Amino acid sequence: MKKTIFFSMFLSLVLVLGACGDSTGGTGDNALDGEFVTVLTGGSSGVYYPLGGAMAKIYQDMGANANSQSTAASSANITTLNKGDAEIGFSMGDAAADGYEGIDSFEEQGAQENIRSIASLYPNYLQIVATVESGIKTVEDLAGKSVAVGAPASGTEISAKRVLEAYGMSYDDINEDYLSFAEGVEGIKNGNIDAVVISSGLPNAGVMELQTTNDIVVVEIAEDKVLEMQEKYPAFFPAVVTADVYDLDADTPTIGVNNVLLTHKDVSDDVAYALTKGIYENLDTLKDTHNAAKDIDIQNALQNLPAPLHPGAKKYFDEQGITE
Repeated sequence: MKKTIFFSMFLSLVLVLGACGDSTGGTGDNALDGEFVTVLTGGSSGVYYPLGGAMAKIYQDMGANANSQSTAASSANITTLNKGDAEIGFSMGDAAADGYEGIDSFEEQGAQENIRSIASLYPNYLQIVATVESGIKTVEDLAGKSVAVGAPASGTEISAKRVLEAYGMSYDDINEDYLSFAEGVEGIKNGNIDAVVISSGLPNAGVMELQTTNDIVVVEIAEDKVLEMQEKYPAFFPAVVTADVYDLDADTPTIGVNNVLLTHKDVSDDVAYALTKGIYENLDTLKDTHNAAKDIDIQNALQNLPAPLHPGAKKYFDEQGITE
C-alpha cells in the first residue's frame, strides 16, 4: 500500500513538473526564464515597431523580462547590438552588411564585427512618395525639391543616397531633410516637404495616412538601375509596388532589400536558439500584427545574410532542415 501511494505521489509530481516545463507559449523550453531581452525596432510609423512589440510579448510568454524599444532603425540598431546593449534587433540587409564590413556610413565607427545574423525576414520596398500636385514623377524630378531622406545614417537614408547616385545625382541636387517616415509625411501635409523616402514592408502606414488627404505618386526606380546598383550592393534586388497596395494607376518598379534580425556574439547559444525558435513557432502572431509579416518564410531565413549566422540560430535551422 505504501509503495502504491508513493508511486502515485511521484507520478503526480512528474506530471506537474512536465506541465510547468511547457508554459512558454508553445516553444517547449524555458531557455528565456529570467533573461532580459530588449528588441530594437524603429520609428512608430514603420513595420519594425509593431512587429518588435509582438516579439517582445512572445518572449515575455517564454519567461523573459522583455521589452521593445523604438529607435532610429537600422544603423542605430547595428551599433547598439555591436556594443552588446540589446539582445535582438531589426535592420535592413544592406545597412547590416555595410556595418559588419565597416564601409560607407560606418567608416568612422569602423567594422561592427560583433553583430551576428538571426534570420532574413521579409522584403522592404523603397518608396519615394510625393503628391500628384507636386508634379514629381521621376527621380530626376527631385532636383531642387525638399526631400525627407530618413533619419541620419538610417538604412533608408543610405538607400536614398545610393538611388541618387545611380541617377547621377547627389544631395547637392536636392534639399535633404533628415526626417523619419512620420515626420516626412507630416511635412508633405504641411507643405514643407515635397517628397519622402520610405523603406518598409507593404503597405506603409504613413503612406496610407497621407493618401487619406492627398492623391499620391510612388516614383519609379527603373529595373536596369536596380540591377546596376546590385553589382555594387548585392543586398538590392528589383521589386514592384503593385497598384493594389495603394490603389495606384499602375505597378511601380522599385528596389527590394531583405529585412533581417540581428543579435551579437555574446548572446549565449541557448538564448539565441530560443529567440529564433520563438519567432518561427509564433509566426501567426506576427502575421496578425502586420501584413508585411505574411512574407516571412523559414525557407528564406538564410538568404543574403549580412553577417555570420549565430550558432544558436544555426542549431534551430539545422533542426528544421534549413541550410545555407
